[in-house]
Amino acid sequence: MALPDDPQARKSIPICTGFLDYFPSAIVALAALSVRGNVQHNGDAALHWDRSKSEDEEDALGRHLMQRGTFDDDGVRHSTKLAWRALAFLQKELEADGAPIARGAKNVPKAKPFPDVSDLPDSPIVAALLEIHDEDGPTSGLKAGEALNPVSQNTGD
Repeated sequence: MALPDDPQARKSIPICTGFLDYFPSAIVALAALSVRGNVQHNGDAALHWDRSKSEDEEDALGRHLMQRGTFDDDGVRHSTKLAWRALAFLQKELEADGAPIARGAKNVPKAKPFPDVSDLPDSPIVAALLEIHDEDGPTSGLKAGEALNPVSQNTGD
C-alpha cells in the first residue's frame, strides 16, 4: 500500500495524527532498535534493512510475544522487537500485494523467473498449465501474487 496519487485521498490518511501522534514513544524505541540492529548486522554501513540477514518474522514474532514484558539479553524490550518484526511482516505482505518495496530495504529477494519448458517435468498438470500460459498476455495492472484467470478474463466479473 502506498499513498494514493489523488490529493483528497492522500489527505484522508492521517500519517501524523493517526499514527505518529498515537505511538511517539514506541516509534522512538523502534527507530533506536533499527540503528542497533543495523550496527549488529551491517557494521558501520549506512542505516538500511538488509533482508538477507533474517527472514523468520513469524517465528521471531512468536518468540518475542512469549517474552513480552521482559528485556532481551541486549537490554532491549522483547515488545520492541515484537513490534519491529510485526511491521517487517506487514511490510512484506503489502509488498507481495503490490505495494512499493520499502526505500530502506536492501537485498530484497527477486521473483524467480518462469523455468525453461525443457526443465519442467512431463505431467498432465504441467501440460495443462503450459497450454493456458500466454507469454504475451496482458500484464498491466497485475500485482505480485496475482495472475489472470483465462476463463473469466474480460468478462466483467
